[in-house]
Amino acid sequence: MWYGALMFGLARSYVLPLALAAAVPACGGSPTYNWKAENALGYRVGPGDRLRLNVWKHEEVSQEVSVRPDGAFSLPLIGDVEATGRSVKDIAADVATRLNKYYADTPPVTAQVTEVKSYKIYIFGEVQRPGEFAPAQQVSVLMGLALAGGFTRFANPDRIIIVRKDARGERRMPFDFSAVVERGDLQQNLILQLGDTVVVP
Repeated sequence: MWYGALMFGLARSYVLPLALAAAVPACGGSPTYNWKAENALGYRVGPGDRLRLNVWKHEEVSQEVSVRPDGAFSLPLIGDVEATGRSVKDIAADVATRLNKYYADTPPVTAQVTEVKSYKIYIFGEVQRPGEFAPAQQVSVLMGLALAGGFTRFANPDRIIIVRKDARGERRMPFDFSAVVERGDLQQNLILQLGDTVVVP
């Protein structure tokens, strides 16, 4: 049923996102993107997210924290820790390194996201409900398109563009709906990162 909703429907589209799509060169042939690397990024923490930091055998610094609007959180002994744009693995490693100067036993540190607040994605163009979406967890491109109500009858689903900007720079990645759904090219069905924009021409 969701496939039908994606392929059909009637709605207005936004002019600005279509202009963005028009500015992106057509992506024909086999994509040259490192899909595996893009999917391996994992969740990137953002402002408002809550994290649980566990320092083995040191309850005095093991606690749940919220990421402030400036992108950091505070822990006893070490002070502010930058979190925005980083994975929980990177954050845990940073905390462990800083704690090493205070503890002789070099305690291992783990971190996990307990509440997602910052995750937002954007879907524009020829979809039923274009705009900003804030799912409670990360979603794939197909799931994002479903959140947006599927395509309008004017959509060109095989020339979708995913716009991603992070520490590695800005990238415009092609998404061929037919290749993913009909031919099983699932590597293109990326897990959308915070701030990703899906443009449906």
